[in-house]
Amino acid sequence: MQSIPFYFDYLSPFSYFAWMRREEIPAKLELLPVALGPVLNHWGIKGPGEVQPKREFLLKQCIREAKKTSLPFTTPKTHPFNSLYALRLSLKEVAGPLQERVIDTLWKAGWQKRIDMGEPDELIAALRAADLPAEELYEKSFTPEAKKALKANIARATASGVFGVPSFVATEELFWGADSIPQLKLYLEGHDNLDRELFKSLLDGTPRAASQGLNF
Repeated sequence: MQSIPFYFDYLSPFSYFAWMRREEIPAKLELLPVALGPVLNHWGIKGPGEVQPKREFLLKQCIREAKKTSLPFTTPKTHPFNSLYALRLSLKEVAGPLQERVIDTLWKAGWQKRIDMGEPDELIAALRAADLPAEELYEKSFTPEAKKALKANIARATASGVFGVPSFVATEELFWGADSIPQLKLYLEGHDNLDRELFKSLLDGTPRAASQGLNF
């Protein structure tokens, strides 16, 4: 089965929805935790939480999405939070063959059970409750190898054009957002409905307007 990169950060509720719908994707996922902040900074993008109307709009969208998909949904105890602890715990280089179980446990602990995902003690407690070697994983997550691996994931993401999460990259084609999963599925099954000639024509034939300041 084809393997495709899946980039995510626990800060993103839409990454949570994508994770919970992962079995819809006809491919093996390469699970790649990334810190959203550096990805956004790379492209000069503000985080959703930094724009108050957008923060409120997206929370409404999440509640609607949860209702539509019948998925449990709440928010972590605090948001935004420092996701680095959870991200490093979720690395293949840290969790090894337990990676999928670790990730699933942390998603559900934060976005279903409302733990503080930025608090190491609560992460450890969630892993321990799932019969995972919490203390061993936590200690391993602080090794230089773990920190290097997370930075490598971020660099790989931006090099692939990833500008947000969740993102999937299938043979260099980027799919962003949980709502892109149906299009990703079509693409993987050989039924992509993107008219590439039209795309190239519009992209090449539509110059960007010069930035204009407004004077009042």
